[in-house]
Amino acid sequence: MTYDELQNFKNLLQQGADLQKQTEKFNQDLTIFYSDCMLRLEVENRKHDYNYPHGDNVLYVNFGYSPNANNLALSKSNNGTNKKGVFENPLEKEIKEMLIELEIGGSPRTRKNGLLELRTAKYGSVYGRTKEEIKEKLQQKIRDEKSHVKTAPKKKKQKFPSLSEFYEKNYLPYKKNDNLAKSTLQGIEYNLSFILHNGFDKPLNEYNASDITGFLYSISKTRKRQIIQGLLNNIFTYALSLNVIEKNPCATVVKMKHDKNEGTAFSFDEQKNFFETLFADEETPYLHKCYLIFVYLTGTRRNEALSANTADIDPRQNSLHINGTKTDGSDRHIPLFPLVKKLLNTLIPKNERYFPFSQYIADTVFKKFSKAHRLHDLRHTFGTIQICVNKLDAKTVSLYMGHSTIQTTLTIYTHPEQLDRGTFLNGNLSETEKVEILRQKYNVQKIFPD
Repeated sequence: MTYDELQNFKNLLQQGADLQKQTEKFNQDLTIFYSDCMLRLEVENRKHDYNYPHGDNVLYVNFGYSPNANNLALSKSNNGTNKKGVFENPLEKEIKEMLIELEIGGSPRTRKNGLLELRTAKYGSVYGRTKEEIKEKLQQKIRDEKSHVKTAPKKKKQKFPSLSEFYEKNYLPYKKNDNLAKSTLQGIEYNLSFILHNGFDKPLNEYNASDITGFLYSISKTRKRQIIQGLLNNIFTYALSLNVIEKNPCATVVKMKHDKNEGTAFSFDEQKNFFETLFADEETPYLHKCYLIFVYLTGTRRNEALSANTADIDPRQNSLHINGTKTDGSDRHIPLFPLVKKLLNTLIPKNERYFPFSQYIADTVFKKFSKAHRLHDLRHTFGTIQICVNKLDAKTVSLYMGHSTIQTTLTIYTHPEQLDRGTFLNGNLSETEKVEILRQKYNVQKIFPD
């Protein structure tokens, strides 16, 4: 067989297949037409109740009759007819089962063109020739309906500022408007830097009582715990007043206890060693050395000394104003002692401040030269020397130191036994002899030679 003959044979087979398909389609159309004709004849030869109400359990056929008789009810009985003798479309049962399965209410009917129509209140009408076709179209409508249902918009997640952000933007300006002293603001900034330096900075809403308690107990010094707890509580209280947070996490934190250390005075030997080491150190800036000497000679608190400025000097009255930072009586004037005047004259103020650096630097420099004492112990040493060596009256020394009561000066800042324990405990010496020995040992000119 040649190639052309083979190709012609294939074309004949294809034509035969196409003809078979057309024949099958024609037979289907003929069957539908025949069914319609038979149903029309049957309807015309029977009596029916054309007023039968439409409902979910009835299938209707529309043949284009008059408005009073164009809907014919067909339902099923044991012999293929209902109780009224009307035939029911065999798809009715399947449609009913489908509606039950999908939990949808509706009523099916057969249109005059042979299409099955399913009417539903929620999804409208669906058309098809088989149950599967109607089910697929109905499910598609259900899917379309669900996709168009508007969901409630998601709430925008609130962004909470971190502790450092809230401090810079809100808390610090608030405190500055509170007319606080510069030294007080410096103290607040110093303590906040301590918190941040120890990695305790996160969004305000993430803090809780347990976290805060754990952080406070990680601080070794009990007084520092109290100070940090107070600062955190103040910041969160202010944030709560601005509705930035819903509750203050510090409210349920147990109040930190302070193992009170009344402080000690440097002995004369300790004073000598302290200043000899200080003067001999070549790495420590001259300004930092002068700061420690100033605290020793004036008995000022750490921040009081840091806030000293040129406006505090009154040459006419030969006095020095101390910007108090603690009690109502802490803001005071003291004599401009000769060595203090000489010391300040060697300094070049920056923005009118004699000691323009932070608390952290002040503490760090002091610890470099004394591990056994605190910076505040220089203040204890000053008070003890004024009362026990210079023999000034307690009232005067109390004013120098900015104490609210004389009792504080006498009970907390007077340590004669610590200056020279051997002399103090020597029972063979009179009080006058003891004082004379102490004055000889405390020769400030020997400590600070020209």
